[in-house]
Amino acid sequence: MRNILIVIGIFLLLNFSLMGQSVLKPDPGQKFQKWKGWGISLAWWANYMGDWDEASVNEISNWITSPDELNMNVFRYNIGGGDNPAHSHMRKDGADIPGYKPAENGDFDWSLDAKQRNFLLKLNSLRKDAFNEAESYSPPWWMTISGCTSGAADGTDNLKDDYYDDFASYLTTTVSNYKTKYGITFSSLSPMNEPFSGWWKAMGSQEGCAFSQESQHRLIKEVYKSLEKNNMLGYCSISVMDANSIDQCLKGIQNYEKAGDIIPLIQQVNTHSYADTNRVELGKLSKKLGLRMWQSESGPLDVNLTGFDNYLFMAQRIVTDIQELQPEVWCDWQLASQGIGDGRWGLVSYDPVKKIYQREKSYYVRKQFSKYIKPGYTLIAGSDKNSLAALSPDGKHLVIVIVNEDIAGKSISIDLSDFSKTAKSATLCRTSQNEDCKEIDDSLTVIKKRITYTAPAKSVSTFQLEVGSK
Repeated sequence: MRNILIVIGIFLLLNFSLMGQSVLKPDPGQKFQKWKGWGISLAWWANYMGDWDEASVNEISNWITSPDELNMNVFRYNIGGGDNPAHSHMRKDGADIPGYKPAENGDFDWSLDAKQRNFLLKLNSLRKDAFNEAESYSPPWWMTISGCTSGAADGTDNLKDDYYDDFASYLTTTVSNYKTKYGITFSSLSPMNEPFSGWWKAMGSQEGCAFSQESQHRLIKEVYKSLEKNNMLGYCSISVMDANSIDQCLKGIQNYEKAGDIIPLIQQVNTHSYADTNRVELGKLSKKLGLRMWQSESGPLDVNLTGFDNYLFMAQRIVTDIQELQPEVWCDWQLASQGIGDGRWGLVSYDPVKKIYQREKSYYVRKQFSKYIKPGYTLIAGSDKNSLAALSPDGKHLVIVIVNEDIAGKSISIDLSDFSKTAKSATLCRTSQNEDCKEIDDSLTVIKKRITYTAPAKSVSTFQLEVGSK
């Protein structure tokens, strides 16, 4: 009887242990999206810091682009509308991006926006595999109904009815000039930003312009005509519509499909992932329509978390976006935030008076993903809701990123039995409350194609492992 009880006890102990253990089983036979890259919007930080000393611009640019750092290769450049020169209501952290045509009857002034352009040129010089996207938040002030680039008086459409073709020409002329004058190719152009949002109102703190569904259709057609007229479709396509939320974007794309004549004019869906949950539906619709899918902007909007909890929240959002939405690109909104020690929105913080800056914990959390899941890698099945698995183009290198937001350690068993062979050990890099993308000296042993690991409380862990696909 005593022996039976001992056996039962061991059985229960083993089962309780397994119940508390998360099992990951990466499957190279189930492939999802091929990764194009990680990105950043240049608005507004580049417009603020772009005239700092050359050493600072170089160092920050290297942090962004270096394969040993953030390893970003997607850059979103803001074609500013340029507000009424009589106004002074824009945010003071770079939101007052100048337009290239300050007055209706004047010529384009290509000397303007030198600060943002300085970073754009530097980033492109460092990444020959760069993908550049031009984005617009508002038409120039003289094209608007309110005479203000932050929106209409009531938050509705703000582009004058007879200026749709002028606005399209303004955008495509800018794109063309960057190619001929600077050798910068914008492979996509996003002519509107958060068009369904009702907060773009006159005398606000940043550029913005609402477009109704019908107005979006009209603008897309005008931009396409302008690209076609100027023989630009061979290198620049239209991306839409940078909605503030997943559900708003889904609604807009569904209506493009119903319209019948819009989908053939676009090649890419851009969504922000600030809110809502219909990622799977949007991703499937995009794929059905044959459109590229980008998560083009995100950050902790309306998130009531601070410090490391906030950074881990964003890490989990990356996992959820990539798993469910299945984009080929994931972009941050702000690289840098004003106030040393403030990494809530930015990955870097800076003092605008002293012109000093530093990397924040959020930087290292992002690096856990962007350094290791490289352009050309393919996301594969076999991860849980808190992790990602990706495979190199030759199928020989496996990357697994694990997010643990819990206040306790998390026991994980990584089952590699779907691979023909594995290395004897894996390398590990980790960011936690007291680690900054630290390489862990003790390698993790692979025993019978299995790795056992305990992810520390509140941490992001990244594994690299040589494998062979079956």
